[in-house]
Amino acid sequence: MTVDHDALNPAQRRAVEVPSGAVLILAGPGSGKTRVIAHRIAHLVEEARVQPWRILAVTFTNKAAREMRERVEDLLGERAREVTLGTFHAICARILRREAEHLGLSPDFVIYDTDDQMAIVKAATAEMHLDPKRFTPRSLLSAISSAKNERRDAATVGSEAGTYFEEIVGRVFARYEEALTRNGAVDFDDLLGKVLELFEQVPEVRDRYANRYLHVLIDEFQDTNLVQYALAQAFASAHRNITAVGDPDQSIYSWRAADVRNLQYFERDFPGADVVLLEQNYRSTGHILRAAHSVIAKASGRPQRQLWTENADGEQVVVRELYDGDEEALFIASEIRRLIREESRPHADFAVMYRTNAQSRAIEEACIEQGIRYRVVGGTRFYDRKEVRDLLGYLRLVHNHTDGVAFQRVVNVPARGIGAKTLGDIASAAEELAIPPLAVAARVASGDRDQLLPQVRSDIRIALGAFVSMIDRLRLVRDERNVSELLGAILDETQYRSYLQHSDPSDAEARWENVQELRAVATQYEDLQGEHSLASFLEEVALVADVDDPSAGVPDAVTLTSLHSAKGLEYPVVFMPGMEEGVLPHMRALDDPAQMEEERRVCYVGMTRARERLYLLHALRRFYQGTYRNHVGSRFLIDLPDINRLTIGGSRLTAPSPYAARERRAALAARDVPMTAPDEPRYAPGDRVRHAAFGRGIVVSCGIRGDDQEVVVAFEGAGVKKLLLSLAPLGPDSPLG
Repeated sequence: MTVDHDALNPAQRRAVEVPSGAVLILAGPGSGKTRVIAHRIAHLVEEARVQPWRILAVTFTNKAAREMRERVEDLLGERAREVTLGTFHAICARILRREAEHLGLSPDFVIYDTDDQMAIVKAATAEMHLDPKRFTPRSLLSAISSAKNERRDAATVGSEAGTYFEEIVGRVFARYEEALTRNGAVDFDDLLGKVLELFEQVPEVRDRYANRYLHVLIDEFQDTNLVQYALAQAFASAHRNITAVGDPDQSIYSWRAADVRNLQYFERDFPGADVVLLEQNYRSTGHILRAAHSVIAKASGRPQRQLWTENADGEQVVVRELYDGDEEALFIASEIRRLIREESRPHADFAVMYRTNAQSRAIEEACIEQGIRYRVVGGTRFYDRKEVRDLLGYLRLVHNHTDGVAFQRVVNVPARGIGAKTLGDIASAAEELAIPPLAVAARVASGDRDQLLPQVRSDIRIALGAFVSMIDRLRLVRDERNVSELLGAILDETQYRSYLQHSDPSDAEARWENVQELRAVATQYEDLQGEHSLASFLEEVALVADVDDPSAGVPDAVTLTSLHSAKGLEYPVVFMPGMEEGVLPHMRALDDPAQMEEERRVCYVGMTRARERLYLLHALRRFYQGTYRNHVGSRFLIDLPDINRLTIGGSRLTAPSPYAARERRAALAARDVPMTAPDEPRYAPGDRVRHAAFGRGIVVSCGIRGDDQEVVVAFEGAGVKKLLLSLAPLGPDSPLG
């Protein structure tokens, strides 16, 4: 079998056939980078005679890893299974499991997800008597994660604290790490950080992996952080054969510590690297591609390159101005219905991509009103549902008896009469004696001679004893059966279905269906027995990404998603609402040049998700922080060339949004303004006016707009604004002020 070079364009072929050394592939959206990576792996195996097990390929999401695996299997068949291919976290989890003892870590460590981490932080803040409104667990956990990605430990954070908040972060961080150690657990950041620590502290382990992998390929290199970049260097340290695939124009995750500069560092740290540009786009029409390029071309410091396509020009990009967010949503829903009816498109052809999740409210209401099926990407995930987390808690405690978070979750599910005070006493005793909470429960239940926690009532001791005995029985099942059978035993022991029916009869059946779905997932591990089955299952569940499969569970539906979640996806028709200053670009970026550059990239990423049609929408006013505010169109709209866009002005929809009309009537009534439209504009071009917020200005134009008047004013310090007179605090200003 040989690689089919005819399937590649010249630039792709060059990227595939570079024989050795460092390769930097700058791959624009829709340029076939997944195809290139898969073909390069196949080329290395088939024509360079590299053994598959000596190739390491790293992606950023499980979805991308599955797609890559399928592509490689299509090219190599069974030999593709020998390639080490997965996410950074999955690959590092396997390494850490094998090498844990070098770091004094048990190979049976559990991986704590966000909810587990939040539980630890909440417990720490409660112990420290911190105000949870001032020091929210989410903000503290985010700061801890950032510190880990920057390779700073709790002591460093505390010693370098410049503010009281940073001092608190350092103290909570220390307790957080103590809790992880006590529970035999690591978090997602640890999976990477501890492997890097291992490579630095035990060079022979690093060299063993570096010598094993003759070729290393890293996808989405622009999304790597400090730790991931260092890991990539370590894996390639022996042979220096590394292929980095990325696009600086699509770096939009700085808030996750991604550093677009890593693409520049790559050329510094691997001098003489071959740089290959993939500029032919296979996804979008000519009009969409040129419009997107006009936006990203204004980015500072980007490589001078331009995507091109052999696709037809297609429809022009539609730019539409609406009255407010509700009317904007109604336009989206109406246009989707029209295209479904006139072009026989399925619902799945459409995606609505917004900058902030709050924008989805109006869109959801409009979809419901218009009878349009939709799904919101980023809603409650399957593995976050209570019943699923309960059962995973049991599985984790059976797997690792030191898991205190799992113990706290399930010891009273179903209810056993063990109250919060008893659980608090058990947790305190566990910390004082440096033993797991389950061991404390066993000692309390046995009534041993030292009378641990003598204040616990006898009925609670009996309940704890029954719980401990049940976990012991389940551990025996774990040793002899696979995870599917173990899960069945847990359901039987706990009478979990009966518990669901009694706790919430109206929702019991739907929740039981989720339990059955979890059992279906568990059946995928039936070929493994005992602890291996359970460990593999728990590891894979913990590594599931937030937006790995946005189409799961809802057939043929319109996708509603944030622009950040949309990266890597594509749709025939894309709507981007909120193309306004303060929305996209976001308010936080208006005074931060670096953030403004990233907002430009966010816009570019959204535009390049579209294959056939693209709608860029903006509203004259939008509800923000409890009030409606006037908005001006995004600066990114100004960058669009007229030849590639179809601008539709502020003409009202034939069926105006009831939400906009209601708000307008309320505003007019509050100002005692007649509901009938005025016969003549109140202002003329050249009139001097004053605005309560924007100051002095000169009227550019004024005209009738529905039952209101719209005036365009050039303000001395605030630029050009479009205002509705019924709402704007605007009045005449004398030439002398």
